[in-house]
Amino acid sequence: MYRLPSPRPHVLAALLLALPACGDSSEQNTSGSDSGTSQGSVTITATAGSDSDSGASLSGSDSDSSASTTAGTSGGTTADTTAGPGTSDTGTLTDGPKFDVGEMPDVGEQVDCECGNAGFSYIWIANSHESTVTKLNTETMAEEGRYLTRADANGDPSRTSVTISGRAVAVANRNGGVVKIWASEEFCDPDINGQPGVQTSTGMNDVLPWGQDDCVAWYSDMGHQRQRPVAWTAGVLNQISCEYEDEKLWTSGCSGAEDITVHLLDGATGDIEESVTIPGFECGSYGAYGGAVDSQGNFWASSLTIPTSHLARVDFATMEVKLYEAPYAGYGITVDSLDRPWMASWTGNGNVTAMRFDPELEIFELATNFVANSMSGIQEDAEGRMWMNYWTHSAGGVTLRGLTYVDRDTLQVGPPIEITDAEVRGLSIDFDGNVWSTARFANTAYRYNPTTQQLDTYSLLNGPYTYSDMTGWALQTAECGIPQG
Repeated sequence: MYRLPSPRPHVLAALLLALPACGDSSEQNTSGSDSGTSQGSVTITATAGSDSDSGASLSGSDSDSSASTTAGTSGGTTADTTAGPGTSDTGTLTDGPKFDVGEMPDVGEQVDCECGNAGFSYIWIANSHESTVTKLNTETMAEEGRYLTRADANGDPSRTSVTISGRAVAVANRNGGVVKIWASEEFCDPDINGQPGVQTSTGMNDVLPWGQDDCVAWYSDMGHQRQRPVAWTAGVLNQISCEYEDEKLWTSGCSGAEDITVHLLDGATGDIEESVTIPGFECGSYGAYGGAVDSQGNFWASSLTIPTSHLARVDFATMEVKLYEAPYAGYGITVDSLDRPWMASWTGNGNVTAMRFDPELEIFELATNFVANSMSGIQEDAEGRMWMNYWTHSAGGVTLRGLTYVDRDTLQVGPPIEITDAEVRGLSIDFDGNVWSTARFANTAYRYNPTTQQLDTYSLLNGPYTYSDMTGWALQTAECGIPQG
């Protein structure tokens, strides 16, 4: 595995100096160029707006030119927040540090904690057809657990998100509701089902009835008909215990023709702490299609709308909303180690592989030298490559579907890596640098090693339709930066 970096300053426990939490730190990993203006890229300016009806047109769309076009509408979007169930009158996200700074506490001996994963690695893949989620060991390729995601076994789960410690996963049901599951028996509650000891699933043929698995921590039903995005915040790293505390969970849902509502949940209980509705981000047929967090815990959500997609940002501290209009339809979403959201291009976009958004300049930059279209997830690896699946690739001689990548800084699209004739959608990176892809109709997960080009498969899934942060790698990259390895 990669050697994990020390935590960025804002994730250290505030008790070290008994000062307010430094959540506004903007320090980032700045390795590599940030220009994105070389051949094969296009820059599009977008101003934040609440109800944009205008898209974007490109001037100079061929791959050897660079064009600049203005898109979107003027005027920012600010939405009021509402407290949800389980919210107390004190200690909200905007209250500041939750301790008395009048006297220096005894913090004990300081420890050099590492930022990120606890040392084990699983990929959590939703089995949409049976309303379960698989816990697959990324090193051994063995399935070590399979869990129901809703009591009626009709959740149609899809997106999964793993905590930065790797200890738990949250799974969103597309038919509504979110469930949290522990990754190891040591964290499970032996009293959940009333029997002595911990009873939990050990694999695909051992799915316990609802309410009988001691490693299912909680289930939260928000009453939505459509619910897809789910993304953990890192929480706060306590430098004394080296434990992550106060983890929160973002999700979003909607029903009918209403605008989407974004919720911030208490990661320990599943209670809704705060909610905000985003005007102009309509529910449509899907609502928010994907979500990811940046290093400050802010939530980025995208839509699958044609011909252009929404991109929304919800501020972690204030719940303030900004809404942008992307120039093309996006699919999977991630945030890179420089805090820039990326969207993989929808298969119908004829000349764009992926879109990168610069939050400082509020511009979309497009990867266009090769065109790799698919309905895919997207994620950065430790080499600064934004991996995604393709269904078609403009390089000559491509007969199979497979993997490609976009350079994080130059926006250059890499060559095709053919792996299958199946429809590949899910995409995630594990902690050994392997690239994972899932094919829902082939019931298969593919593990590709970019160094050795070895390809391994696991084919006992059931409608694997997950293309979010299935391993926790993306959260660690956004929070901790690129590891040294």
